[in-house]
Amino acid sequence: MTIYRVSTANSYDRTVLNIQQRQTQLGTSQEQLSSGKRVLRASDDAVAATLSERTQNRLARTASDLRGLEASRRALQQGESTLASVGDALTRTKELVVQAGNAALSASDKRSIATELRGLREQVLGLANQKDTAGNPLFSGLGPLNNRGDAFEEVVSAPVATSYGPDGRAVNWDAMAGQAAATPTSLPHRIDGSQVFGPDGTNLWETFDRAIGALESNLGGAALATELDQVHTDLATRQDQLLTARGKLGDWLNRADGMKALFDERSVAYEKENSDLVDVDMVKAISDFQKNQTAYQAALQSYAQVQKMSMFDYLR
Repeated sequence: MTIYRVSTANSYDRTVLNIQQRQTQLGTSQEQLSSGKRVLRASDDAVAATLSERTQNRLARTASDLRGLEASRRALQQGESTLASVGDALTRTKELVVQAGNAALSASDKRSIATELRGLREQVLGLANQKDTAGNPLFSGLGPLNNRGDAFEEVVSAPVATSYGPDGRAVNWDAMAGQAAATPTSLPHRIDGSQVFGPDGTNLWETFDRAIGALESNLGGAALATELDQVHTDLATRQDQLLTARGKLGDWLNRADGMKALFDERSVAYEKENSDLVDVDMVKAISDFQKNQTAYQAALQSYAQVQKMSMFDYLR
């Protein structure tokens, strides 16, 4: 028969080691419960920590795309609202042009109409140079070409004789022509104002100037009718361009709604994926904590009993 001798020191060391292990397990359970996380360090689960970091990067990229989309949406909404105001101004302009065709109007009446048209002209110029909340011009295409940040610049030169009277004013496009394209994750912040208000020399402000010049020159009869008919034709063209631009903005805003819903769903999916990787199951965590607490208490009690057992106690 083989007899194994177990020393008192060895028994003591093993018991202390067991207590330390139980204490570590209890501390881990307590930490998981208080933080709500199963993986607090990469050493807890290297694979889950790596996958979680990748998921968090995707979540951050989605959040960045969503912020950019919201910035675009605000600019597009402001652009659509601005074009609606321009449309109201053009509607009033057409009413005034129709009123100006009344043969019973006096020269003073025509000048009064011309004065209101001047006010509408300046109003439309201000709307065309409208900027978004970030200070970027809404109708500057691919970007302005001046330090002021305006898409359109009014130039006043020496009066030049025209068919409808002297006119030394012009509003010129002062930005890069072109339109940024929409992508699966972003929308343009600006639209090409030259496509909305017309090219230099024949733009909307030249139409205003044509009507103002005809009225201030006190043209009458067939000459005035011819000028006002041309103004009507030009205004109809500009209104068609305006409606086209508003339709494009409306399409982009509808697309923004769909993209936002997609980004929101993607964010929820990434958050759930990350939660599955690193978050703790609270029911299981509470059960493990109670189990480890019981095991730790048992280890302490067993140690208290074992340390009393010594051969010297029996030799007394």
